[in-house]
Amino acid sequence: MYSKRATIIFLSALLLIALGLTFVITRTFLKPFAFAIILAVVFYPLHERILRWNKRRDGSSALLSTLLLVLLFAVPSLVIAVLAANEALAAAHYLGRRSIEEGGFTSLVMTIADRPIRYLGHWVDLSKYDFRAIISSNAQKASVLLVGFGANLLSGAARFVTDALITFVVAFFLFRDGVQWAYRAGTLLPLTPEQVARLYRNISDTIIANVYGILSVGIVQGTLTGIAMRIVGMQSSLLLGLAAGFASIIPVVGSALIWAPVAIYLLVSVSAWKGLFLLVWGTLVVSSIDNVIRPWVVGGRVELHPLVLLFFIFGGVAAFGFLGLFLGPVVASVLVALFDILREELKEPSEAKVNVT
Repeated sequence: MYSKRATIIFLSALLLIALGLTFVITRTFLKPFAFAIILAVVFYPLHERILRWNKRRDGSSALLSTLLLVLLFAVPSLVIAVLAANEALAAAHYLGRRSIEEGGFTSLVMTIADRPIRYLGHWVDLSKYDFRAIISSNAQKASVLLVGFGANLLSGAARFVTDALITFVVAFFLFRDGVQWAYRAGTLLPLTPEQVARLYRNISDTIIANVYGILSVGIVQGTLTGIAMRIVGMQSSLLLGLAAGFASIIPVVGSALIWAPVAIYLLVSVSAWKGLFLLVWGTLVVSSIDNVIRPWVVGGRVELHPLVLLFFIFGGVAAFGFLGLFLGPVVASVLVALFDILREELKEPSEAKVNVT
């Protein structure tokens, strides 16, 4: 027999099952989908201008906005890839020439390692170690590791291209239909339109502010790294600065992925003072600036305490990787908004009671 309560329970159970299956099926594409949402939110003001210019044609305006995104990300990526490839070829030619001059790869490595070994020999007895034999025996292993690294790099590049295509396709549909989807989702929530709008506004402001924070950190860390590279006399200081700026978005290691190996190389092979300067500069200035700029930029827009924001950023990165840079602050902002809405809802009955009396 028909019962509305039983129907609601039955439909809710089916909905939970369907949502679980949906997660299993689409979990591979959750990151590209999340990045598409981030791009759509950040660039939606630009899309609105294109809509007005294009006389509110949704389909063609969404296509134009997506093409602008592709150009905005593809062109710099292509330029950086070409520059990096040229530098890699130059480094390979240099190592090949030095290897021939030194009489082979083992001799080249021994020449490079001679200074740090002699320095270490002042403190540790190294006479019982045959470093030439150790290097020769591990040369084959190193070549195998390099081949494996190259294969992983190619597979990672293929995965990146696939995720990028998915991201831009999803961004197109978000530009075209995102407002309607957000409205329909809001009608399903047991909240007033004003409360739904507040939640959406908090999420949007947090995403935009976090993107500004990431860009600010990247620009500052890239500039500081480039300046330090120029001071220590490294060639291609501009490219190294650009690489440090892009590496700043990598969780945990960040721009240290660029300046730390260079500092170690300078420390053991070129000049101890230059290597020490770069190491101190990178640790105390470049890496630490992230903890100042990001909370300041993001917290100033979403009205979160910098310490709370810092914990949510680090916790989000630990839980979700790079995506956690966005999810952490969004969760914090939504949590604050929900507490505010709940406090207002709890105050209303008491205020109504006071008015009645």
